[in-house]
Order: sequence, then C-alpha cells, then structure tokens
Amino acid sequence: MTYSSDREDAFIAKYEGRFAEASEEFPLTREEASEIFSAYKGLLRRMGRIAKISDSYQCEVKALVLELREAAANVKALKGFIPICASCKKVRNDDGYWKHLEQFISENSDAMISHGLCPDCATNYSALAKVLPPTGGRPVSDTARLLDETDIEDPVILRFLPTINNRHFSETPLYGDFSLLFEKYVRLSRRMKRIARISDSYQFELQDLKTRFELASQVDYLTGLPNRLDMSKRLEAEQARSIRRGRCFALIMADIDHFKRINDSYGHDIGDQVLVTIARTLSGYLRKEDSCARWGGEEFLILIPETDKDEALEVAERLRELTENLALEAETSIIRTTISLGVSVYANGETLEACIKKADDALYRAKNSGRNRSVFLE
Repeated sequence: MTYSSDREDAFIAKYEGRFAEASEEFPLTREEASEIFSAYKGLLRRMGRIAKISDSYQCEVKALVLELREAAANVKALKGFIPICASCKKVRNDDGYWKHLEQFISENSDAMISHGLCPDCATNYSALAKVLPPTGGRPVSDTARLLDETDIEDPVILRFLPTINNRHFSETPLYGDFSLLFEKYVRLSRRMKRIARISDSYQFELQDLKTRFELASQVDYLTGLPNRLDMSKRLEAEQARSIRRGRCFALIMADIDHFKRINDSYGHDIGDQVLVTIARTLSGYLRKEDSCARWGGEEFLILIPETDKDEALEVAERLRELTENLALEAETSIIRTTISLGVSVYANGETLEACIKKADDALYRAKNSGRNRSVFLE
C-alpha cells in the first residue's frame, strides 16, 4: 500500500521509465537532477511534519495510559466495598461493624464517601414526622404539634420536622432557638399560602373583568353584533387581504325604514326588539366568513369577502325580502317593517373611507327612491 499523491506517482513513473531504458552509464541533465533534488527536499520536510504529529499523539497516548492505570488502581482499592449507614453505623450485610472503613478508603483511594442513611434509619426518621416526641425530653412547640396536611406538603417543614421531633436534639442548647425559627417559618408559610389564595382569586376576577371589557369593546350591547370599532378592524384586515390576493370585497349598508315612527308609536322597548330581530335576521342569513355589524342607530354594515357587484346585489335583495316578511308582535298589533340597502364594491387602490362612503351614498339614493330597495353605486 502506498501513500503518495498523484503528482508523486507521475514523477516516479517518469524516472522509472528512464532508468529502465537507459544503459549502465545513464547521464542526467542538470534540470533533471535539480528536479529530483527538489522532490527529495519536499519529501524530507513532509516526513519531518509527520514525525512531529506522531510524537504529539504518542505523548497523549502515554498520558492517557497513566490515567487509566491510576483509575484501575483506585477501582481495585475499592473492590469489596460495603455500604455503611451514617446514622447507626451498621454494615448492611449484618455481619458486624467496620469501624475503620472511612480511614481505609481515605488512605487507599481518592473516592468520595457518601454519608447516606440505610433504609431502616430512613424509615425511622420519616416516622418521626408523624408522631409526637417521647415524653422525657423538652416539649415541642404547639406549632409543630398542630401541623396539618398542607404544612407537611412544604419541603422545608418536611425536611426539618424530624429534627424538631428528635428526642436527642430536644435536650441540646440549640433546640430552643431552632424550634422558635421553625415555628416562625410555619406561620410565614401559612401566611404566604393565604396571600397566594387571595392573589389567585383577585387575578381570576381581574382576568374575568378584562375579558368582559374586551368583549364589551367589540360587541354591541343590544344586538350582540360586532360594533363599529370591531368592524373597522375587520375592514382593515379584509382590505389588506384583498390587496395581497388581488380580489375584491363588497359592502352593504342597511337602514331600517321609518324607525323613528316605530319608536314614537310603540316605545323604545319595542324599537329595541325590532333592532334585535332584524340583526338576527341579517346575521343568520350570511355565511361564516361574512360579517354584520351595528354601524350606528338603526344602521347595519355588512362585509362580504370575495364578492362582486352581481353577487352583492343578490345578497342585498335576499336580506331585504327576509326583513319585509318579518311579522313582529307588539302588544295587540303586528309590526311590519322594511329596510333600504346601499351596495358598493371595493376597488383596488381606494381607501376604506371611500368604499364606505359609496355604500352610504347608495343607501341615501335608495331612501330617496322610495325605500325598501337595494341600490348599487359605482
């Protein structure tokens, strides 16, 4: 196996042929000798760089071997390790006690010693958290005695409760200060939980009020339709989409005919019922992607996306017929009413105000032409 490059292979093949064809006395020209010498110098330099890289790798390998040997020695020193409990000092195989275990490990290994608890001692300490300390020691504070389930859920209380209930610790000088701090922490923990509950309640009420205010700012309080502010946002979104996709949309401005006469004859309560009924009729006929808003007073503005003139006039006529056929009961009489509608189609490049004004002008023309009709304005 060779590791020469294509350039070196061509160089070798060139002179191998010369030597094969030449006689015993083979003269070299100066240029050929210079070429061979240059190639030889380049090869020596490459071999030098390879040797340096090899030496560095060998040093790393030697250092790694030393670390592995040291680790193996540490593992060998720990062979036969027996875990011992930090509390009762009992070896877990129950064959006796190993008093010099820690000294042995420190002298023969770099391993760290874990002072853990054996399962028996861990169970005993956990049981102390649920029972009162034995009589004979210093009495435990009332707070520790009156802990409830919510207190036990606190990780700090759960951690230090066994210490409070430890009869050996209750006889030490530190017990009084420690129990006082423990009692203060329990009181603070309970207070923080009460504050958290109150805060959660206020936040829920605040969120509910915020939702109601947002809804009130977007919905007409009487008809339940979107109000003028919300409709303006929908118009802006539809205008942007129309410009992006190159499709038109239609607007229909509807107004209840002789609405003032209804209020004067039957009262404002009946007038409100007429508004609600017509609002439900208009919105109930429209598609899901269409929008109907109370624009003001007895006026409604209807947005119909991706709709041209003929389709918009067809929708307007259908809404007019539905309203004309309504029969509203008012005490002992039946109220019948009609609506006039103005239709416009958004032209690419114009403003929303201009498109709305076209629908409003068309509505004005429908009113002046006898009402109860639909008019389109270019």
